[in-house]
Amino acid sequence: MKRLRRTLVVVSLALLAACESTSTHLFTYAAQGTVIQADRLVSQFFSGSREALPYGGPNIDAPLLRMHERFPELRTQLDRGTLGLTEDGDVAIREAGSATPELKKLLRDENRDRAVLYTGMAAAVGHGGDTLSQWLSYVDASFGAEWQKQAPSGWWLRNAQGEWRRK
Repeated sequence: MKRLRRTLVVVSLALLAACESTSTHLFTYAAQGTVIQADRLVSQFFSGSREALPYGGPNIDAPLLRMHERFPELRTQLDRGTLGLTEDGDVAIREAGSATPELKKLLRDENRDRAVLYTGMAAAVGHGGDTLSQWLSYVDASFGAEWQKQAPSGWWLRNAQGEWRRK
């Protein structure tokens, strides 16, 4: 009986591992789930695709909608080099002299929505509850890496040492 149960468990796990996703469900796992979701979410902004994410809820849908609405204005500032992308998934003012009240508000709104969204995505892939605080820096770094990877050439990127470089 033990052998049959063990065989069924192994077969079940193999089947689940073999199919990361189906047309209606996305199966992700541990830390890799965060990386997969970061890639899919960020690509929406650069591909123009508004395909629904497999996860939703107020901490994902609402900030994502606001981010899409403000992205044209944000993109203009990123194209100009006034703003840059940080290693932890935020947007930052690159040159202090260009910090107008409007630009500060744009950044505050964007970074607040990113924080809510990243927390929502962490919980959606299984990093919520008591372990959320342990995962947040990993989630932020995963989204930061993906924003920087998919960013167009010419945008400014900040590393963990606070140094800016042009992509």
